[in-house]
Amino acid sequence: MPILSYVVAGCLSIFALFPLAWMTLSSLKTYNEIYHFPPIYWPTSFSLSFYEKVLTTTPFLSFLWNSFVVSGLSTIVSVAFAAMAAWSLARTRFRGRKLLMRGILLAYLFPQILIVIPLFKMISGLGLANTYSGLVLAYVTFTFPFSTWMLTAYFEKIPYEIEEAGRVDGASNWTVFFRLVLPLAAPGIVTVAIFAFINAWNEFLYGLIILGGGAKRTLPVGLYSFVGGEFAQWGEMMAATSMTMLPTLILFLFVQGRLAGGLTAGAVRG
Repeated sequence: MPILSYVVAGCLSIFALFPLAWMTLSSLKTYNEIYHFPPIYWPTSFSLSFYEKVLTTTPFLSFLWNSFVVSGLSTIVSVAFAAMAAWSLARTRFRGRKLLMRGILLAYLFPQILIVIPLFKMISGLGLANTYSGLVLAYVTFTFPFSTWMLTAYFEKIPYEIEEAGRVDGASNWTVFFRLVLPLAAPGIVTVAIFAFINAWNEFLYGLIILGGGAKRTLPVGLYSFVGGEFAQWGEMMAATSMTMLPTLILFLFVQGRLAGGLTAGAVRG
């Protein structure tokens, strides 16, 4: 059975990693190798011409900066408000609490495409169309519910006696929250922040509708510009997509320890 498990896991890993490997190798090929039939899986001579072209002749770096700004701001706003909301829900008992929790989860599961038009009208009415603030507000609508729901379950696993000890020593609610609760909840907060950041980083629809096709486009919308009416710049698109993947990959490498802890902490009561 262990051998069979390893074989299945290996096959699934190959299936999942093959598109990424194909994308990366294609970005290092020439045009002739990309369009060659039958397909050439391994480039005969590695070339960085597509990367050079993307960095020098397209506004890729502007798209990268726009994505960092929007994703970073939406993550900060979502996690900050979600942490306070989740702590309140975890420590306060009131009528309708369970119904509210289900409503928060339902808000996250609700299809985003169904609310894009009313959300765009609301953002336009506030004068935030084609602005970073408008897109951050749109992203918070789906990152905040998930962050709140996940952090509530995490805060419930933190012993309440720790907070009581802080209050006995004269600490206020804000002091207890910032100096006792948040440090203990760091793995969970890091996990939620990563999910919020990746959701915002990869989002395409809201970025296209709210920011349009101007200079403020995010990376997913900017990558779409490599597809023309009759011709797709596959080499440039593969190079740009490979560079788009790097920030999230580096992020995972740095926080993978805390991510694993945040996903598993609190599963068993001590």
